[in-house]
Amino acid sequence: MKVIFVLHSHKAGGAERHLLQLMQGLAGKGVECIYAGPLQGWLGEQLQKNSFRCEQISFTGFYDLASLIKLVRLIRREKADLVHGHLTRGAYYAGWAARFAGVPNVATAHSTNAGKWFGRATRIIAVSDAVARFLVSCGYPQQKIRTVHHGVPDYAALPRTPRDAMRAELDLDDAPVLAMVARFMHAKGQDIALRALAQLTDRRWTLVLVGSLDTTFAKEVQELAVALGIVDRIRFVGHRDDVNNIYGCADMLLAPSRREALSLTLLEAAAFGLPIVASDVGGIGEAVADGETGLLAPPENPAALAQAIATLLDNADLRTQMGQAGRRRYEALFALDSMTRGTLAVYEEAVEAGRRAS
Repeated sequence: MKVIFVLHSHKAGGAERHLLQLMQGLAGKGVECIYAGPLQGWLGEQLQKNSFRCEQISFTGFYDLASLIKLVRLIRREKADLVHGHLTRGAYYAGWAARFAGVPNVATAHSTNAGKWFGRATRIIAVSDAVARFLVSCGYPQQKIRTVHHGVPDYAALPRTPRDAMRAELDLDDAPVLAMVARFMHAKGQDIALRALAQLTDRRWTLVLVGSLDTTFAKEVQELAVALGIVDRIRFVGHRDDVNNIYGCADMLLAPSRREALSLTLLEAAAFGLPIVASDVGGIGEAVADGETGLLAPPENPAALAQAIATLLDNADLRTQMGQAGRRRYEALFALDSMTRGTLAVYEEAVEAGRRAS
């Protein structure tokens, strides 16, 4: 099977990491994978570094006729079996191009707030049940929607810097380390984490925040840390390609999102055996079993989040117990192979539906 993947992106994020890992998993099962999109950015660079075939197509806005024509020609030239669009812009161009080229297409919805442009998809993949419910509420037919949960490689098996050396590099003492790996944006809730931790200054902890610091919101969070008087207990480490090293020196993961489909970070941390404290929103409850692999708090509630964090700070045995349960849950539900097999099943279904329609 030959598949062309369409995603417009210049930065590193969950959808971009998902596509890279999906293409790696599918290639391992014999699928010929071609990427169409901007090559100047994290995803394009990573795909080329991993020797995937890539076609530069800019997809400027939603009315780029030249890009659409280029994609149609690519599909026809390569005799692709299927086109797979990601995020709204990718779904939009993949849907139109596949229609003109006469091939089926699959679109993946990565969030619970993007409901446009999936209508031309032969099948729609939702990355969580929460996203699937949102798509149904937008009027998409349930019979077209398939939930395929994110799956991630076993980050714990990757080579990494020894824990003590990594802690020394980040200027961490022996206090429990809380990690948060996310883009600095309002939806991810870094400010909520800070307001929660400001209520726990009587306990020992250090927070490591991973994410590019070139956004306005990142500057606001840094200013908030100063205003709350906790900046000396926070490490703003910027974007890191070695997040496995961050997980390896952490004691728990925080994910206080205001909105979330299904964060890859939750699954990566679970693979590492880290307990998780997160907000109970979107698809987070599908990744974190409350009271078993972590603790969930109501969204946008710093006091409740602080209470959950304190519970784990005060009980190292509970942290270990929940982390081990999270690892088992990762192995059963969220390994990369599970996502790859689930996606392949949707592809086969879409191709068969395309045959019946022709």
